[in-house]
Amino acid sequence: MTPSKRPNRHNREPRIDIARVGEAGTILALAAPGFSVPDLNAAASAAERSGYKLKVASSARALVSGRTETGEEMNFVVDTSFDDVAADEGAGLVLPGGRRAVDALNDSNTALRLVQDMFASGRPIFAAGEALAMLAEVSGKEIGDADAALALNGEVFAASGETARDDVAKVFAESLQTQTSEAA
Repeated sequence: MTPSKRPNRHNREPRIDIARVGEAGTILALAAPGFSVPDLNAAASAAERSGYKLKVASSARALVSGRTETGEEMNFVVDTSFDDVAADEGAGLVLPGGRRAVDALNDSNTALRLVQDMFASGRPIFAAGEALAMLAEVSGKEIGDADAALALNGEVFAASGETARDDVAKVFAESLQTQTSEAA
């Protein structure tokens, strides 16, 4: 067997090409304090591999803290406030879970309006964990016992199970590429 025909034994995702990040566009993430870091990272990593840049909108000023699966706190730079971002600034939207974070998003009329505008536009929305209830409310769709979901063109596609978040993140990135190529 020649080296070029050797099977990929590690089934890894392609690396993120830092020089290409942002070439395809920008995705928005609504991150209130206490958000789920793994949810945000899953969607952002998949999108960045496809050339998209992440723009974090938050009610926090300079940094917003999230929680890892082990409960550790991580800080992320806030690019803009909820009040200063519009749905047309993003090719897609990321709604990470986290009870406290989602409660804060639900309490913000500006954040709710942004989610509603993104859903109405038909652009992809990635939601996971507790953010699924917010997506269900905005979309009027039943999501059930899912772990992650993708809203696209007025429909919601939900997934459950151990790999649901990563599976939905991958489809989120693919739908971003499809929408971008259709718009061109």
